[in-house]
Amino acid sequence: MKFRLWFSVVMLMWLSGCSVADIDDRYLSKDAYNGVEAFNLNTGDNIASVALKDGQGEQFNLRNLANKQNLLLVIYRGEWCPFCVNQLESFEAVLPELKNHNTRLVAISPDDEATTKNTQKQFGQGYLFLTDPELKFIDSLGLKKDQTTPHPATILVKKGGEVVWFYVDKDYKTRPTGEQIRTVLQKFL
Repeated sequence: MKFRLWFSVVMLMWLSGCSVADIDDRYLSKDAYNGVEAFNLNTGDNIASVALKDGQGEQFNLRNLANKQNLLLVIYRGEWCPFCVNQLESFEAVLPELKNHNTRLVAISPDDEATTKNTQKQFGQGYLFLTDPELKFIDSLGLKKDQTTPHPATILVKKGGEVVWFYVDKDYKTRPTGEQIRTVLQKFL
């Protein structure tokens, strides 16, 4: 009994330390923040014409998606990362706002198709989860941290493919929250 209580307290303390640290609000009014030297995307650039698969193996071309609507691209480390999951969960509160701004949330990770499929089930239809298991697209952006892990990034792409805002930081714990994305949407779309 004591062990169970002790274990519960330790787990609660550990999990409470896994929440996303909000980004500094001054980066919400600027068009970009880049804390990763190798990151090579700029505002005004067009998103690449890259095909990535979802959990069912269906291919989606990012440029084609962007030609139909705005995109909020979330590059995340994987479903194993509690900070990533926490950030994605925070976006649930702004899904209606994303829809009002004709914006599709597209989350991209190096997870395999099976894991991506499970993550899609966990979050539902408001999200599109795509897999980049070899980190080719991620590496083309300069976000490849090591052989298996990307630096997290949040990128807002306007309909037509133009990048209008992004946030990239070396600190994997610091990311924009759903509330902060609401501010970004209002300013840039």
